[in-house]
Amino acid sequence: MTIFARIKRMLADPLATFRIFERTIAAVCMTIPALLRLADTGQAGFRESISDYVYMSDSYIYGMLLCMAAMLMIFNGAVYFRNEVVFGLPRAGKWYNVVLGMSLLGVILFPNRQYVIIHYFFGGVFFLGNAVVTALFSYTKDRVVSIVLAVVTVAAIGLHYIGVWSLLVGEWVSLAVIAAHFIMQSRTAIPYASS
Repeated sequence: MTIFARIKRMLADPLATFRIFERTIAAVCMTIPALLRLADTGQAGFRESISDYVYMSDSYIYGMLLCMAAMLMIFNGAVYFRNEVVFGLPRAGKWYNVVLGMSLLGVILFPNRQYVIIHYFFGGVFFLGNAVVTALFSYTKDRVVSIVLAVVTVAAIGLHYIGVWSLLVGEWVSLAVIAAHFIMQSRTAIPYASS
């Protein structure tokens, strides 16, 4: 089978679309801090947090990368909504991707130095929300790993607040957990909580 035939067959499978989006979201999440560091030519090292990159000279790159991640999450949730009935997907669905994507937009719209409380509210919804989603919305076969990953997310952010490392490290670990969750979800089209 030629590569074009494989691509055509894959694109004809609507559930493959979910896998593609979920893996794309994983890749975007994992690379955001590194890409921001590369774009931040006026800084010697990494900044304290991902949110601090809004203050780099090319801050549109910060907005673009986070907005891309937010839109991918929102689109993933919306595509799922449109296909719940058609494919017999669980009604619990991926509504949470819409909420988490919207919270990431809130992080972008309210910079952390000017709007401290509202920025950290949206950041908390995004990171802690992803921990909850990872723990609660996983396949049965991934349940233990998902719960461990959720605990890692909370611990990674918490370790910043007790002075172990920068918030950026905690955020990056959390983004890695989000990526792992999307990769686990993309491995199969079996509805949640099935074996």
